[in-house]
Amino acid sequence: MSVKSMFEFKFPAATREEGVRLTQSIGGDMPSKEGYLSHEVIQDVSDPGHVMVNTLWNSREQAESVLSVYNNDPKIKRATELLGAPPTGFVGDILGSSS
Repeated sequence: MSVKSMFEFKFPAATREEGVRLTQSIGGDMPSKEGYLSHEVIQDVSDPGHVMVNTLWNSREQAESVLSVYNNDPKIKRATELLGAPPTGFVGDILGSSS
């Protein structure tokens, strides 16, 4: 069963531009990962430093495997420096959707 990973970044104004570029780059890295289905990077229209990366995976196991390794990526380390803490997020089951 497919799952989504959702990670939230809230960059301060002083580092917003670099932070948003990082999140776009992080999302762009996902298509090469095993189990990847799709992703979107969403920017808050009221707070441009607030960004989410949502990724759809084939399975929980594949999502968690990729994300546990990716936590050591230099982009995540830099985002953590800009944020002052690691981004928050989780892997979740899709309970319903509409198109």
